[in-house]
Amino acid sequence: MSQSSYSDKPYLAQLRMNVLQADFDRLQLPYERVFKRFEENFHPEHIYLIKVDEVGTIGCIGIIEHNDYVELKNFYIEPSFQGNGMGRAVFQHVVEHYKDKREISLKIFKGSRAKPLYESFGFTVKEQNERVETMSLNRSVHT
Repeated sequence: MSQSSYSDKPYLAQLRMNVLQADFDRLQLPYERVFKRFEENFHPEHIYLIKVDEVGTIGCIGIIEHNDYVELKNFYIEPSFQGNGMGRAVFQHVVEHYKDKREISLKIFKGSRAKPLYESFGFTVKEQNERVETMSLNRSVHT
């Protein structure tokens, strides 16, 4: 993985749309609102590009590290690379890397196809509203 930059913004905006368009449509979220939210919340210092040798960038994951917990955001894998274990491998690497944190949290749209993946790592829903579920993996950390 490598850190993103502002030059990656157009690619990441399109990747987000490619991955989440079905959710946006199902939840009736206007595309203008979706793009505006992306523009307002784009912070390349927290986004890492997922790269595969000989292929290039196939996705991204946002990681915001705090003292005792980590927020994961913007975990997108190109649709053509979904379903072959790459996303699971990246996610496992991230979860293991932050094993010293008390909690890892993420947000997904209700009805997300990715929910079973997160549940398989022990994530559970801790909050929800009409559109979004916040999932977390809580663990005891011994220091």
